[in-house]
Amino acid sequence: MFTCHFPVLVEPIVEALIEPFLQLPLSAESHWLVDCTLGGGGHCSSFLKEFLTKEALQKHRVLAVDQDYDAVQRAKARFHLEITQGRLEVVHGRFGELREVVSRRPVLGLMADLGFSSDQLQNSERGLSFRIDGPLDMRLDPSQGQSCFELLQQISESELEMILREWGEERFSRRISSAIIERRCQGVLPATTQELVDVVVKATPPQARHGRIHVATRTFQALRMAVNDELGQLDALLNQVIPSVKEGGRVAILSFHSLEDRKVKRFFQSKKWFYSLTKKPLQASEEETRSNPRARSAKLRLGERFRLDKQQEKFLKC
Repeated sequence: MFTCHFPVLVEPIVEALIEPFLQLPLSAESHWLVDCTLGGGGHCSSFLKEFLTKEALQKHRVLAVDQDYDAVQRAKARFHLEITQGRLEVVHGRFGELREVVSRRPVLGLMADLGFSSDQLQNSERGLSFRIDGPLDMRLDPSQGQSCFELLQQISESELEMILREWGEERFSRRISSAIIERRCQGVLPATTQELVDVVVKATPPQARHGRIHVATRTFQALRMAVNDELGQLDALLNQVIPSVKEGGRVAILSFHSLEDRKVKRFFQSKKWFYSLTKKPLQASEEETRSNPRARSAKLRLGERFRLDKQQEKFLKC
């Protein structure tokens, strides 16, 4: 069963990542495009369609990865034909751990969507959303790591305050972290998403409870990042996986948080062997945000790996 999921900024991502494949000579070997965050399969489906509809591209393949086992199983059912034909390979894993997988293949395109799919947010068992009550888990891969509830059982008040302040940009981080730890000391630590929402609301000043976004948005965002080590995985993707993309290959990173976007921007700016194709991040049009509100906060950055001759390689290694 597939829920309604709308991929973000599909057209510019597909257009940018397909271009290096079009530049290959017809005699070139089969190359790979890696979708690091399969999710609902929207971007993956578009890559497969593009490869199929252009004769010169039909020999190239897609590798799709996701740490969410349920997403992988849904994709295997949805793309059964493409997998059988050898046009698609689906792997269960974290994108920050793809160095070996990517280095073994001629990869000419790579994308990562750092947001959550609708399938994940609407799954009450995951506890990812403050809008749907469920166990306080928040793990994208429930078979690994600590749940959010387990994290809150052990974390110090100062560490929790830092996470809410730095990663959630929550201005009431001190009040909220204090309220959570106080509940823990009383033996009534929130165990469900609704219980955590209630704590956050009560810890927030009354005049700040009715803003443009829900009062629990930033707290949930920060805790999701902590539970899933999102920034650590992004660092590994940028510094260990992307360097394995072939010369002339392109990378698309779609982020929904300012901290993530800054990391991607600095990466593209700091690498001598990489350059940014987008001076400023691309954002969704008004038309797309009307039909898909999730796209409103999306920022897309595109980069390309330099094609170097031997003399340039020697210079950059100095």
